[in-house]
Amino acid sequence: MARTPKNTAEVWIETARQSLVDDGLSGVKVDRLASRLGVTRGGFYHNFKDRDDLLDQLILHWERECRFLPQEQPGSRPAEAVEWIDRVITRLIDADGYDHRFDLAMRDWARSDQRAAWAVERADRERLQTLTKCFEALGYDGEEAHIRARVFYYHQIGYYAIGVRESPAERRRARATYLEILCGQDMLGSARAEPSRGRKQRTSA
Repeated sequence: MARTPKNTAEVWIETARQSLVDDGLSGVKVDRLASRLGVTRGGFYHNFKDRDDLLDQLILHWERECRFLPQEQPGSRPAEAVEWIDRVITRLIDADGYDHRFDLAMRDWARSDQRAAWAVERADRERLQTLTKCFEALGYDGEEAHIRARVFYYHQIGYYAIGVRESPAERRRARATYLEILCGQDMLGSARAEPSRGRKQRTSA
């Protein structure tokens, strides 16, 4: 009798991620995942207690792997903040560590599942807090720094949600203009006039 091929938990989670992106939460069902992997349902239960266990692991996978911002914090000096936000923009253009399709699929899931909603709310809060620190380091006060952080973050999420079609080359050409608009001409000029120590701190979302 043929034996069912064994797949690791990571393979099941990655298959669940792709199914969520392609088909939404309805695609993340044991039988559909097994069919996608070409195995029987039995192999699933070697790795997970049930579907809810898989969904919990999928949320954790999103939190760990789909990172909107760089690992390091922006630093406390204007020059460091400019370098950091420029790096954020570059990472987003290059899709380096951030899968916008996975992020949008999680947001869609969060509309009907409280545990996913909590995860998205937590990630949004942490991302905005880190972006706010960046604009504070540039010299903006708390309220304006927070508003600039929101403008940047909501614009970028909206860019993907709308489905804007631009090549990486087109986005790179516009990078300097975006940086100037986001940071402000005066603040950007002052920041570039000083050297950066490039300090690295703890991870961010």
